[in-house]
Amino acid sequence: MALQAIFTKMMRDDENQLDRVKSGKLTPLESPAEAHWYANWSSAGCGDHEPLAMALMGGAIADRLAWVFHAGYQGMMRYAFPFCPQDGWASYLVADDRSGEYPDATVKRSGSALMLSGYKSWVAASRHVRYLVVRVHGPDEDMIVLVESDDEGVQLSHRDRPGFLSELSQGFAAFEDVPVTDTRVLRLADLPENFSRSEPLHVLTALNAFMLSHTLALGGNEHIESAATASLRNSIDLASHIAVADDFLPRVAKLDAQTSETAALFESFVESRNKEFVARFRKDRGLVKMFSKGLQASGL
Repeated sequence: MALQAIFTKMMRDDENQLDRVKSGKLTPLESPAEAHWYANWSSAGCGDHEPLAMALMGGAIADRLAWVFHAGYQGMMRYAFPFCPQDGWASYLVADDRSGEYPDATVKRSGSALMLSGYKSWVAASRHVRYLVVRVHGPDEDMIVLVESDDEGVQLSHRDRPGFLSELSQGFAAFEDVPVTDTRVLRLADLPENFSRSEPLHVLTALNAFMLSHTLALGGNEHIESAATASLRNSIDLASHIAVADDFLPRVAKLDAQTSETAALFESFVESRNKEFVARFRKDRGLVKMFSKGLQASGL
């Protein structure tokens, strides 16, 4: 399929999901624990859609910021690693142990097979993730390998009490001689353009969808609806040019600033309408500006 046709298909899916949110067909769903979030994500069919549409849908049905982050994260995973299967959650394992106690993840050739061993120190949704996209040190260069959480030799453990986005399980991964097939190996040079910078776009999209759906569910507010919708349309346009946009980061920085302004209006709006909800929102509102410092540090 030609590149423009692919972008057109993506944009159509994104626009359709935005229309569903605005028409009240995608609404917040109660998900007090990760198991509920997994069930709601699956029943809504979020994983069947294009990357940005996935983030938008997930944000719209999320009832707390932990799931907003995870929705955007899954959208990023689908964009950045299109070779990853669609029938389960995925996580990108890139962080090594800084203490030096646990060896970095590496792959070594054993006969005709590659064997994965070592450790990674952060796994998103570690209790329910299926696919682990692992950045490893290879015989000649760093590369990406794909394994599954229930593969022999894979062990996941979980942090007891994450301080931020605490409803989302966050764990560690240990690998011991896990075989990796050649079809599940990818060179870094083969990854999509802007893959490493696509997380802010997808998380901010999920956040705007979250604010739009909750505002509508609480009776509506013209200013918030207008601002969140405008940001979502900007996201859709940017996603349709993500692989060719020379100004990708400046535009994401602008989206980040707009989203922060909308979040301030949103917090004031929900404060008098749902005390329990606003308490949850404030607990993790660091997500709103999670990427701001990095974008500003880039000189944008």
